[in-house]
Amino acid sequence: MACSGARTGDVLANQLGTLSGSTGLVSISIGGNDAGFSDVMTTCVLQSDSSCLSRIATAKAYVDSTLPGLLDKVYSTISAKAPAAHVVVLGYPRFYKLGTTCLGLSATKRSAINGAADYLDAALAKRAADHGFTYGDVRTTFTGHEICSGGSWLHSLNLLDIGESYHPTAAGQSGGYLPVLTGAV
Repeated sequence: MACSGARTGDVLANQLGTLSGSTGLVSISIGGNDAGFSDVMTTCVLQSDSSCLSRIATAKAYVDSTLPGLLDKVYSTISAKAPAAHVVVLGYPRFYKLGTTCLGLSATKRSAINGAADYLDAALAKRAADHGFTYGDVRTTFTGHEICSGGSWLHSLNLLDIGESYHPTAAGQSGGYLPVLTGAV
């Protein structure tokens, strides 16, 4: 039921209909779009370091003030619809390899984007734990496969298919997410 660009409201409205008392496993990765991931990346790619840092600060404030309540609604609904399911909340990778030359974004922007991913992951891990769900941290499996690593498991900016930008490649799904999911169940 995955849907690129989905927000918590989309999940509640369109993606939980197949859950039932017989559902055994639910995996979910949600929160980045709610926090403005697309706008953060657009700002950071097209504007100055200071604009990027400011937009990331706004996203972090949202993660603190609004996102926990939205995640609670999604997670409570999952629990109500699939009370016997093992729920795995999958986090987000760090997007950029640091300490190397990388065409496009400054080291300041890349570091701030990675820091924002870590910040979001910490919030997701806490909400997952508070609901008795398993948190799947994918940062370790993606280490060495960030954008600018020479073997990225993430799509870089693709102006011809913006929806693909910054999402995992097939190798990222199988090498980055799948081991974390299978290790969590």
